[in-house]
Amino acid sequence: MASSVTIKVISNRLPSIPAKLHSAVSAEVEKSARRIEADSKGLAPVLTGTLRRSIHADIQGMKAIVGPSVDYGIYVEMGARGRAPRPFMRPAASKELPQFAANVKKALGSL
Repeated sequence: MASSVTIKVISNRLPSIPAKLHSAVSAEVEKSARRIEADSKGLAPVLTGTLRRSIHADIQGMKAIVGPSVDYGIYVEMGARGRAPRPFMRPAASKELPQFAANVKKALGSL
């Protein structure tokens, strides 16, 4: 009488998840930062072009900072005494937020 033995191999994916998570989210952060940078450059008011040229994305893994490097960028965005606000960063970020959230959710679902 022959008996059969079934062997199941169970793999533990838990140790690899943090690296995959970091990689997936970092990629989405970079894509979104680049889109915000491009959109805000398109929305920035242009007199000499300095404000537009100063907008850059500084990407550091799962963190990105996008904005102008000129000191008067905040006054254009928020307004100042006697000057109405002409937002260019907030609309670009608001436009990107839903897509970023959906992309991160999709990336996390594939882990």
